[in-house]
Amino acid sequence: MSRKIQIVLSALAVLSICPTMSFAKDETTGGKMSTASTQDIINTLRSKGSFHKMLDGLDTAYNLDNTLKGKGPFTVFAADDKAWSKLNQADQDTLFANKKKLAQVLSYEVIKGEKLNSQALGTMASVKSMEGHEIRLSTKDDSDKKKAGLYADKARIKTADIQCSNGIIHIVDAPIMPPLAE
Repeated sequence: MSRKIQIVLSALAVLSICPTMSFAKDETTGGKMSTASTQDIINTLRSKGSFHKMLDGLDTAYNLDNTLKGKGPFTVFAADDKAWSKLNQADQDTLFANKKKLAQVLSYEVIKGEKLNSQALGTMASVKSMEGHEIRLSTKDDSDKKKAGLYADKARIKTADIQCSNGIIHIVDAPIMPPLAE
């Protein structure tokens, strides 16, 4: 057997035993993100390591984390810790001290019953959140690549289409907020 054929067969053997993974660019680190398609949304966020604030909120807000471990499908606009830091600390403390408002904000970041990739979102003007209000969707063409792209309300989707067993995650550069009740 020729050396080239042996190399090709070896490569095919390695590929056949590797688990199926989805890859997306992680703009917070500049590297690749990988998510096993068998992980649910919560475990995918946990495996990324930079979603502590959101995960703490989902746990605090009437166990929304258990909802996102469920069957789905869900589309989640996930704000990482860097995105949450765009809100001043006093506003974060007030929000996290009020479970009802926190649940309202975090359920606004979820679309229940649909797994919408970035291509589908790009064709829509808005989508109804699990919280009940509409999330405005838009695209911006800009010479500054940090401003161009797909937006959910005023937050830019910086990493899209992270596949999970029960849905899809889009990482946004700021938490998206519904109109909050008094």
